[in-house]
Amino acid sequence: MTGWHKALYGAASASVLLMAAAGPAMAQSAPQNPQDEATEVDELVVTGYRQSLRTSLEAKEDAPNVVEVLSSEDIGKLPDLSIAESLARLPGLAGNRDRGNATSISIRGMGPEFVNTLINGRELASAEASRNVRYEQFPAELINGAYVYKSPTAMQAEGAIAGQVNLLTLRPLDFSERRLSFNIRGSYSDLAGDIPAADEYGWIGSAAYIDQSQDGTLGWAFGVSARSENVATMRADIYPYTNSFQDIDGNGDFDEEVPYGFAALERGGTDERIGALGTVQWRPNNDLEIVVDLLYSTLQYEETQNGFEVNGLPFGNWIPGTPTVVNNGLIGVTQYRNWAASSGFGLVPSTTSQYYTFQDDLWSGGVNAEYRRGAWTLTGDVGYSVTNRDQIYALARTSPRASDLEGYTVSWGSVDDGPPILGFDRPLNDPNTQVLYEVSAPQGPEINDELLTLSGEAMYEPASETVQAIRFGVRATDRTKDFTAKSQFLFNYNVFDQAAPVTLVPSQFRLADTRFENFGNYPDALAIDVLGLIDSLGGFNLTTSQDDLGRSWEVKERTAAAYVQADMVGMMGDIEVLGNVGVRVVRTETESNGFDVVNNNGTVTVTPISITNDFVDVLPNLNLTFKLGEGRQFRFGLSRAIARPGLDDLRPSVNTYIFGAPAAFGGNPLLEPYRANQVDLTYEHYFNADTAITVALFYKDLDSFIANQVTQTNSNVGGIPTAGTLQKPINGEGGMIQGFEISYQQAFTFLPGLLDGLGIYANYSRTESDVSFSEADNPITGIPLPGLSEDVANVSLYYYKNGFETRVAYRYRSEYATNIGGQNQVTFNRDDALLDFFASYTFPEASPLKGATISFQANNLTDEPFQTYSGFEERSSRYEEFGRRYWLGLSYAF
Repeated sequence: MTGWHKALYGAASASVLLMAAAGPAMAQSAPQNPQDEATEVDELVVTGYRQSLRTSLEAKEDAPNVVEVLSSEDIGKLPDLSIAESLARLPGLAGNRDRGNATSISIRGMGPEFVNTLINGRELASAEASRNVRYEQFPAELINGAYVYKSPTAMQAEGAIAGQVNLLTLRPLDFSERRLSFNIRGSYSDLAGDIPAADEYGWIGSAAYIDQSQDGTLGWAFGVSARSENVATMRADIYPYTNSFQDIDGNGDFDEEVPYGFAALERGGTDERIGALGTVQWRPNNDLEIVVDLLYSTLQYEETQNGFEVNGLPFGNWIPGTPTVVNNGLIGVTQYRNWAASSGFGLVPSTTSQYYTFQDDLWSGGVNAEYRRGAWTLTGDVGYSVTNRDQIYALARTSPRASDLEGYTVSWGSVDDGPPILGFDRPLNDPNTQVLYEVSAPQGPEINDELLTLSGEAMYEPASETVQAIRFGVRATDRTKDFTAKSQFLFNYNVFDQAAPVTLVPSQFRLADTRFENFGNYPDALAIDVLGLIDSLGGFNLTTSQDDLGRSWEVKERTAAAYVQADMVGMMGDIEVLGNVGVRVVRTETESNGFDVVNNNGTVTVTPISITNDFVDVLPNLNLTFKLGEGRQFRFGLSRAIARPGLDDLRPSVNTYIFGAPAAFGGNPLLEPYRANQVDLTYEHYFNADTAITVALFYKDLDSFIANQVTQTNSNVGGIPTAGTLQKPINGEGGMIQGFEISYQQAFTFLPGLLDGLGIYANYSRTESDVSFSEADNPITGIPLPGLSEDVANVSLYYYKNGFETRVAYRYRSEYATNIGGQNQVTFNRDDALLDFFASYTFPEASPLKGATISFQANNLTDEPFQTYSGFEERSSRYEEFGRRYWLGLSYAF
């Protein structure tokens, strides 16, 4: 049985089991006729999470294509504290965690590079070097919902294969009266107390005001949100493996692999954001509507990391013992010692203190106008989005004196589920033996992204029984993104240099030792005030070096698209059929500017580069919905879609290092987009306003896939072509992605008494792919599709009764690959299972506190760590803990 047949069989079996189990309950809870349903809804006022599920279900049923819908419970009240966390609970979606929070999403096993994010239908500039959007940039308190389109229509902006996310903000004329709301939440982190640089407490606050003119033709909405949260993590890393050039297992081959090094770090800091939103909506009559909206957000992280690390581990020597070698890699508890440090050769043990900060500023807004005249509707939209990021990563390292490195011994060992074993044969916190050897800011890029979008559509509604509307539209974008690498090296010595000055850390810049007694029981390490030390050396003055030029670039991208789409309705026997068919044609032009930097044994040459490229794509699609009656419908979707390469992948800049065989690293401005043909099949059964089962099958055939590859190339060395390597992204072979999704939700109103407030929302998706990669210098073959988790599941059990609401939410994601490129650089995230809890009480209308809601929330109740491994499962890579976080909130609306 093939994987696809297994998926079909599994989907059918699961749906039958679900229907069998839930059928009697559904029959009891379903009203006998539409009259009963109307009466039931009129008598029962449903709010909170259950109402948001109802609203989402109704929008999903009415949508013209395959979508998932996220609805807010009230003004500025999504089901979770962040947009990404809420999106990650939808069928087929998964969150990617950073610092313990979901910051981006994958859809149907495909990572963020296949997801296109819009706000109010407009594409967004991004402060990431690629196109990816970090969702914490957007204040969740100012977002009113989202649509996730899994099958495209011709009228949708191109650029997504996995799915398109459209975030929605408030429309003031959707409300019939003035509304004012306030929300304040305080948080507590149980891990932050163990980290000196982290505050245990944080807060989020927001306010929104919505009003309309007396005649109801003009509305305005304004909102503001602010937060100050702590960053608190503890982590240990075992670096990627490389050749040790030693015969460790005694088989006569001097090729066993060991990690390049390891580290343990505690991280503390702040995550601060201020957001503001303004919307003006004018509807003087039924024929004209104009909406102007503007979003501003500034996001800043500032954090320090303190701990220890070892680099150059293979340059030490293995101390013979009983080795554990699996897949040619050393994983057991092992000791390594310096035997040749006096000759300037060996492993480097050090303490490290790091400072990291970035600030993203985003402006996004536009004007949308719609005019209706007879059978014609004209729509125009102008959007503008601009963002910039300022970033600095700085560090200070100490190591034992050069004379003390001889004989230095370290040990490490992989652990299946927990912090790895890391050890040293002498203290790391003695200020009289630890010598400063590096103070630098090796990374301080500036990123700017500016995007202008123009679109227009003419829709004609003919007097036809089969054609509801014909749409003609155009869209153009003009985007410029630049990345300027900067660095600064204030203090940098070779640790093995016996003649290097001995510089101890001045006492005024020494912090309390980094302590790991509650994490791995690692040795204490010297901690340094990096900012104070750098200020004493003259402060930050980052500049763009010749080497930085090879990492700097500018990409200009212009697109022009046109489409035609017909919306149809008809009958196939007794079955009503709705649908749309269309085609979108888009031309993309790019201009990539950068530098070719060659470092030939210290002699550097820099040559400017400018490369242009263009391509045209024809994207047909078809969406059909068959209304089977009694709340049942079947959907069929057929489409071709593209996802453009990351803008950083289009950089022309190349760094070539010639210290022996040439090694070059760069981008590829001639990349073509990802392209895919797609099929979607969905069965949906809506039993009532609260209850539905959906089963979806999907298949994607990718023409090609973009991945970093190491290829053989020739470099000019003294006028002589010399064989070397070039690492860059290329259009590799494609493949298929297929899978199924099952979603089930129900309010158990048929249960007796207080139990009738119970409900469930659950979904499961299974995804398979034959897309894989191999690299010339990588022993790991069959590298899978990055971001693809074969299994993703969500279950939320909730209870709502008389203003009291509580729910327990579980989210699971199986392992997936996250990084490809370079020898043994593939990294896999181990599976993730997160458990959250929420409870609230809304005071009734008769109460003096009507309009007020108190809430409590707990995230990551099981203290689920973040774990990765390097290529082979036995090679543990990262183990990171984020702790639990608790929230207590008060909101008031009137």
